[in-house]
Formats: sequence, structure tokens, C-alpha cells
Amino acid sequence: MTQLAFWKLDTERAPAIVNVAQVPQRSPFRYPGGKTWLVPHIRAWLKNFPSKPHLFIEPFTGGGIVSLTVAFEDLADKVLMVDLDHEIAAVWKTILSDDNAWLCAQITEFHVSLENVHAKVAQLPATEREIAFLRKGHSVFH
Repeated sequence: MTQLAFWKLDTERAPAIVNVAQVPQRSPFRYPGGKTWLVPHIRAWLKNFPSKPHLFIEPFTGGGIVSLTVAFEDLADKVLMVDLDHEIAAVWKTILSDDNAWLCAQITEFHVSLENVHAKVAQLPATEREIAFLRKGHSVFH
């Protein structure tokens, strides 16, 4: 398989500036260092392959905007979200699992008060899904 050039190398100009407000916001997170600006470039790059790629891997997933776009738009057969931070991985595993209703219930049924927040943050999560709810900057508490 030949690697396709990501940026057009036949010009000296930089890639077009992307208005991120025009990119579908599929991620529930606004993530520092977000890749929303990259979505139109990834989309165009993947559509230039002679056939749909079997696997798309997004390293440093964070908010996952690129992976979610590839999956929603069926630009690859499979999508693999990769992040070294096990708490971010726990969030995505929980959201994308068959057990995601648990996380939704935890969020929607939580009674927000200073006392309840302090009590929850003090808990040590015992399972991956509890890590997703309690420990990451994406959680309700951070």
C-alpha cells in the first residue's frame, strides 16, 4: 500500500484555514489542543484513497473529534482511539460501551451541591466506568 500525501506538496501555500464552527461538533468535550481544525483535512485525505481504509488510528485521542468524524462519516471500516492517559481511555471506553447508560444516569441523577461534589471527588474509583465518572477533567467534577 502506498502512503498518500496528507498536504498537497505541489504548492508552496499552507493548507486552507478551517472555520471550526463549520465542523460538526460530535465530541462532548472541548479539549485543549483540539483537532477540530484537522477534520476537513483528514476527511479529504481519506476520501483520496482508492478504497476505504480498513483501520483508522487516532493517537492522542483527547476529545476524539477526528475518530468520531471518521466513524460517523464511514470513512474507514474500523476506528481505533488511542490515548496514553488511562483516565481519558476510561472515559471513551465507558461512553462507547454497551454500558454507557450507567454513565448517563450517574451524570443526570447526581444532585449537585458542594457537599456531594466533595464526597464524590474523595472516593477512589474501583472500576473503569467509575474512573470515567470521577477522575478526569471531562467528568462532572473537574
